[in-house]
Amino acid sequence: MNERRHTVLGLTVGAIAMCTLALAMYPSLRDQLGALTAVLPPQLTAFFGTDMVTPAGYVSSQIFTKIAPLLVMVTAIGAGALPCAFERSGVLAMALAEPVRRPQVLAAHALAVLTEVALLAGAVGVVLVALREPTGLDIPITRLLAGTVALALLGVLHGLLTLAVGAASGSYGLALGVGTGVALGGFLLSGLAPLVDTKLLGLISPFHWAFGAQPLEVGWTGSVLLGMLALTGGCVLLLAAAVTTFQRRDIG
Repeated sequence: MNERRHTVLGLTVGAIAMCTLALAMYPSLRDQLGALTAVLPPQLTAFFGTDMVTPAGYVSSQIFTKIAPLLVMVTAIGAGALPCAFERSGVLAMALAEPVRRPQVLAAHALAVLTEVALLAGAVGVVLVALREPTGLDIPITRLLAGTVALALLGVLHGLLTLAVGAASGSYGLALGVGTGVALGGFLLSGLAPLVDTKLLGLISPFHWAFGAQPLEVGWTGSVLLGMLALTGGCVLLLAAAVTTFQRRDIG
């Protein structure tokens, strides 16, 4: 965590600033977005979110599917790849020479992923709660909490995916590439899903698991909880895979 405190601090400040700006623009953009949505092709509005006028639709389309996931992914994937950077510099081999078990080392890095994501997602949630009334975005706090938890789980999943690839391969580039590629692919699949007849595209996207049931619009429903359960299950499986492969690998 100490290695990345400046990165996390910068991303957190950036998230607060960008979310504040997006929320502050809502009162002046509301009417323009309504007119714009009316003239845009349905396929284009479906990709970016059909409802950009209501408070929940605006926050969902502008913050929870663009700004916040981008910043959360950056910190989660960066934290997940950190063990590979330590291995490349020889720091990891020195740490493993001490009387410490490999699962403990990996658990510490998984905790770092969780902590960084929680800080960033928490900052987004605090901004949303603090500015909901001054900006006219009167969304119930329980729904904002549901969206924030979904955002955090989405970030942790990609961070642990990066950690698992790094634990299995020891390759910093491969871990970053897989984590980033899966994040971009999931975002595109989630956006393209409304444009096609099949639901399969959305179902295989972690973004759809997090936001497909619209936690900001409906709150803690069964569908929202099911998506969160899928993300949590994915996190558990990835952590187990990371521990298993890390114990078997030769680290010199």
